[in-house]
Amino acid sequence: MRIHHFTATLSPRDAVGAHTLALDGLLQELGHETSLFAQSVHPDLRGRASDYRDQEHRPAADILLYQVSTGSPVAGYLLDRPEPLVLNYHNLTPAHHFDPWEPTVGAELDSGRRQMARLARRASAAVADSHFNGSELTELGMTNVRVAPVLFDSPPPPAQRRTADPPTLLFVGRIAPNKAQEDVINALALLRERRPGSRLVLVGGSSSHRYETALRELAETVAPGGVEFAGSVDEQTLIDWYGRADAFVCLSDHEGFCVPLVEAMAAGLPVVAFDAAAVGETAGSAGLLLYDKQPATVVAAIERLLDDAELRTHLTTAGRARALDFSPERARAAHRAAFAAILQDLR
Repeated sequence: MRIHHFTATLSPRDAVGAHTLALDGLLQELGHETSLFAQSVHPDLRGRASDYRDQEHRPAADILLYQVSTGSPVAGYLLDRPEPLVLNYHNLTPAHHFDPWEPTVGAELDSGRRQMARLARRASAAVADSHFNGSELTELGMTNVRVAPVLFDSPPPPAQRRTADPPTLLFVGRIAPNKAQEDVINALALLRERRPGSRLVLVGGSSSHRYETALRELAETVAPGGVEFAGSVDEQTLIDWYGRADAFVCLSDHEGFCVPLVEAMAAGLPVVAFDAAAVGETAGSAGLLLYDKQPATVVAAIERLLDDAELRTHLTTAGRARALDFSPERARAAHRAAFAAILQDLR
C-alpha cells in the first residue's frame, strides 16, 4: 500500500520524531511504500520529509497516517483529504498546565484537543502508545484502537553504577509545567535538611523560558547550589547520569508514556514516581509509586530506597525486567501486528 505519513514536527532528538522515523522504516519493511510529510523539519533531517502541502502533488495515497502530538495545521489539512486516515496518538498535554506560563502554547494545545475530537470522528483506526492514551480515543468515540508502545532505543546501560553519599537524584524530561520539576526541587530541599549535600540533576531542554526561570529561582531559594540544570545532553552524558544517580524521581502531573522511565529502569536506576496519567502503566510494579507528592511523602520514599539495600536490589531487578517489555523487538512486534490488522481491514 502507498502510505503518506504525517507529523507536525520531525526532529532527531524528540520522542515523537524518533518514533515517526522508526515506524516509517518498519512500514517499509512490511512492504509498503511510504512518504514522510511535516509542517516543520529539523535541518539534520532535510531530505527525509517534505512540506505537508506537497502531498497533493504526489501519487495518490491508499492511507494517510498522522502522528498526533500537538495542535498543527497538518491536522486541518488531513481533515479535508478524502483518503482513509489512521492515527498514531502520543497524547496532548492538557492546556491548563501551560496557560499560566506560556499562553500561546496553551492555545495551541487547546486547538490540538479540538482537532483531536474531529480527527477521531474522521479516522478509521488508531494506534495509541499506552492504554491511557487509547482511553482518550475511545472516549471520543473511536472503536478500532490498538495499543503499541513507543518505538525507541534506550541508550546502552552504564558500564558501572557509581553512587555516593550524599545522594544524587535524577529526572530526565523537558523543562515543562506538566512535568512538575518544582515538586522534585521542593522534595530535594527537605531531603537536604536530613541529608546535607544531596543534589538533583535535571536533564532536558526547555519548553518554557518563564517556567525554567521560576524553577531556577526556586532552586536557589530552597536548595542553593543543590540543583544542576544540565539541559539537553548527548547520549554518553545521559548514560553517565543514569550511572551516577541514586534514584530517578518523576513527579510529573501528566505523561502520555514517559520514555525516560523506561531508560532509567533499563539502566538499573531505581524509580520513585507519582502515579499520574500513564506513569503507573509504564512503570508497572517496578517502581515505588506514590499517590501524593507532598515533600514529606516523596522524601520518605527516597530514604526508604536509599537505606534498604534489599529494596534497591529488588527495584533494580524488577526495573530491568519491566524495561524489556518495551524493548525495540517487542515494540516493533506490537506495531507490526497492529498495523498489519489495521491495513488489512482498509484494503
